[in-house]
Amino acid sequence: MKLRQIIFIIIFISILLVVPFLIKDKKVDIDEIKKVFEGYAEENIVTEIDSSTIYNNYNINTNSLEGYISYGPISYMNVQELTVFKEEDKDKRIEIKNKIKEYINKKILTFQGYGEAQVELLKNSVVEIKGDYVFCIILDNSDEVWQNITKLF
Repeated sequence: MKLRQIIFIIIFISILLVVPFLIKDKKVDIDEIKKVFEGYAEENIVTEIDSSTIYNNYNINTNSLEGYISYGPISYMNVQELTVFKEEDKDKRIEIKNKIKEYINKKILTFQGYGEAQVELLKNSVVEIKGDYVFCIILDNSDEVWQNITKLF
């Protein structure tokens, strides 16, 4: 009886040790993400953002990244955004995510008191890490966009 329990425990622990290595995100090309973004990037709301704007908003130097795509608001009164940064280094991904959250918190303070629609969008934004990517999605349908992104992985 005890031998069975020991064998069961050994098998159970072995499974627990192996499973995390089997579950791994699929490698996704940034162009696949761009196609999803393009489906939500309405021209009258967002436009492509260049590296200097990325630096001004997030204090992120795009030259140090492996890639990025960013669609941002066409006016200062809008906050809609679709951005992804590609970075293989896990620590740098976490740093980028923190910088995005700082940016969103500053925007919330900026719009608080008079831009309640913008504040609501910012509070419901999606800032997530998936695979080698850090995502920032600020739209009315952020959750829908995120679901379509996660299907790629």
